[in-house]
Amino acid sequence: MAKRKKIITAGRLVKTVIYTVPQPRDNEHARAAKSKITSAAKRAHNYRTAQGRLEMLLAANFGPDDLFCTLTYRDEHLPRTLTLAKNRVREFLKMLRCQRKREGGALKYVYVTEGKHGDKRYHHHLVINASGAADLETICSLWKYGDIVDVERIADRLHMDVARYITKEAAEDKPVGAQMWTRSRNLEKPTIESTFIHDDETIQPPPGSFVLEKEEKQNEFGSFTYLKYWLPVERDPFHLRPAYRRKRSPME
Repeated sequence: MAKRKKIITAGRLVKTVIYTVPQPRDNEHARAAKSKITSAAKRAHNYRTAQGRLEMLLAANFGPDDLFCTLTYRDEHLPRTLTLAKNRVREFLKMLRCQRKREGGALKYVYVTEGKHGDKRYHHHLVINASGAADLETICSLWKYGDIVDVERIADRLHMDVARYITKEAAEDKPVGAQMWTRSRNLEKPTIESTFIHDDETIQPPPGSFVLEKEEKQNEFGSFTYLKYWLPVERDPFHLRPAYRRKRSPME
């Protein structure tokens, strides 16, 4: 048993890697070669980076019917400081949580606040669980600081895109792996399994799975195989729903 198998499962999204690990009896040359394989396998698995962790967190908690929102500000309400901007989005989420509670539901969210690029205006990106047809109207009515609210449905293929998008700015001044977002406490964590296996074991995704990424590497002393895939569903997992964009009139 000289290989390790690691599986991270987040809803329907699965990352699996099998790789050769150094053994106590290995000579220096063999240990160095196997260590290269181990390092390459961990880079491929990529769970400890901020983007990788957020992608799996989103996949574990949000589906294609949930919402990706951008909240902006009118000139007269544009916050002067990052602290004020964060206070306003927390105020919005508190009101939305209360609204959901009155309706007998719960609120799940992940958000970031940005303001470094482009016109350097503070704005917020949020992923929120959907609750019904009135979500767009509810969000617009509760966000009182801006006229434009962008809301789109999350299709399965967007988890990685959303994770990359909302970590792009914070990644510039934080170390690799640092958390760059704020999340609600009721989110489920991806499950992680790690076991030693026999040398001849391979990765076989379940029939009907959709393989998103595959990587393999081998040298004279070891190898690794990495797969990232969606577990099968009855409908097309890449079905995209229309985006919504509403600009409120000054009379509202």
